[in-house]
Amino acid sequence: MQYKIQSLVFPTDEKHGGCRKLFYRGDSGIYNQEKQILTLGFAQRCDFVTYLNACSWQKWQKYTSAKILTLHLRIKGEARVTFLGYHCEALTVTQKEFAKKDYQVAEETEIEYTFPDNDEQMVGFEIAALSPELTIFGGYFTVEVDEKEMNPVVLAIATTTCKKEDFIRKNTELIKRELLSGEDELAKNLYLHVTDNGRTLTEKDIHGEHVFLHPNINAGGSGGFARGMIESLRQELEATHVLLMDDDVLVLPESIRRTYNLLRLMRPEYKRSFISGAMLYYERPNKQHEDVGTIGGPLKGAKINHEKLRENLANEQILAPHRNSYAAWWYCCVPVSVIKEVGLPLPLFIRMDDAEYGMRAKTDFITLNGICVWHMGFTTKHNAVFDKYQTLRNEWIGQATTGVMPDVDILAQFKDSYRTEIMRFSYDTAELILQALEDFMKGPEFIMQPQGDKIVAERHKLNDKFSPLSEVQGGDAVQTDNIKADLPLRFENRLFLKLTWNGQRWCPKFLENPNLAAIQADWVLQPERSARRTQLLAVNPYEGTGVVYRKDRKRFKELMQRYKKLVKEFEKNRDKIYQQYQEKRDYLTSEEFWREYLGI
Repeated sequence: MQYKIQSLVFPTDEKHGGCRKLFYRGDSGIYNQEKQILTLGFAQRCDFVTYLNACSWQKWQKYTSAKILTLHLRIKGEARVTFLGYHCEALTVTQKEFAKKDYQVAEETEIEYTFPDNDEQMVGFEIAALSPELTIFGGYFTVEVDEKEMNPVVLAIATTTCKKEDFIRKNTELIKRELLSGEDELAKNLYLHVTDNGRTLTEKDIHGEHVFLHPNINAGGSGGFARGMIESLRQELEATHVLLMDDDVLVLPESIRRTYNLLRLMRPEYKRSFISGAMLYYERPNKQHEDVGTIGGPLKGAKINHEKLRENLANEQILAPHRNSYAAWWYCCVPVSVIKEVGLPLPLFIRMDDAEYGMRAKTDFITLNGICVWHMGFTTKHNAVFDKYQTLRNEWIGQATTGVMPDVDILAQFKDSYRTEIMRFSYDTAELILQALEDFMKGPEFIMQPQGDKIVAERHKLNDKFSPLSEVQGGDAVQTDNIKADLPLRFENRLFLKLTWNGQRWCPKFLENPNLAAIQADWVLQPERSARRTQLLAVNPYEGTGVVYRKDRKRFKELMQRYKKLVKEFEKNRDKIYQQYQEKRDYLTSEEFWREYLGI
């Protein structure tokens, strides 16, 4: 039988205007958003072998039972269509032209082309207008499949929100309109669970057939997604897969359709795999942040510009899995069989919940060009509570409880992070790093009570308070365009930093430089900029804000004493602490625990 695996998509959202080349390259033509048709004038040409509209044929053949690919295209007018395939070897992009055909149709007509057997990474088409007006109404790809080999799929979308009403209302309405309102197979087998950690939504906001609102305590992402998993297992028609998806994202309904189709045709050897959707930057919609994350290693698919064919192909490479890889929960599809096997998330509130879960599952990750969301990037944000306290603490909890990241030396990360912050007089962040270890050493009972929001609120008092540069000492003179750069570290400054901890242990007055120096407000030291200074201006160049750090020998001494005592205590009691967490593993990841924790 013929089975539709993907449809052509056009830029329908206002935000898509900044990334039109992800849909089609070449002439822009005239797109009628209301009718969803594209019109080209004479000699205008469009290339649809793009991130969102090419067919990732190599992956469809690898992961599914799909055979014999056919393109269906609805047009009106005179057109020349070139059917193409591409693959990349090393740095060379190779094009394969399968056929070039001319069509002349006076009314809207569906034309078809069946691609010959091939193993190209991406296949698709280019189209050129041979008449004054050529209209493209849409199109889709189908494959031949044996109906007996198709998998039964019930897909539940679990999304967690907390006081982001505009995003979640928009996404809910989009899913209802584009995916749940039809009579097709997907509409009958798709459910949406919205977990409201902020308890600000009502049934008037979130309602509809197969749409459910679950008021929840503020248990962070881990608690919200745990609730979504539980509800997906208890819905009228039990889910076979749960798609975990952030609330504050721009969703492409076609991505969800392709996810469903992949699951329907998945080969048995990949049925345990997670489907990992890529994150593209909301503020730079043509750029990809990542599609698979890795702790202690490079991000797969990081910083790719999807306007470029070469980078589309680079993103299609199938890489060997890394033991510390995971799929982030802005878009991650998890088989229910894996949930039943490895349990629910750990109660980590925020940060590392998705990473720990993905590594615990010990599974493969499937990515596909066109399965993605747009999400605000992280480079502009500076939040030590989340990025230092929560991350370090939760890395330790994950490693101790479920054994993930066995080759990652978290104590070394802790020491390096602490040293960086103390060297640049960022005493509050250094204290947050110490609190991460202190709270981890309290044992599993510390995270077994639903107090994650209270802990974060309390720790938030130590977050840096940034102000506009115009209101900060020395801010008017800062050149933000080169703030990331640091000069080579001179030998005498290297020695000074090592022996004196940047003048905080001891320092003759004549060696100090009282002039304010600007550094980047990030998690790097920039030693040449910082050496010998008594005050530093930490600058966030993305938001034009800053905060001044000043040397304080008394605070340094207090923190150093606390640091040495903590490290000594941890090294002495490490095995005992880890054993306490390991003994609670099964309970902490069970539905019994989460029902009690969430008060269900």
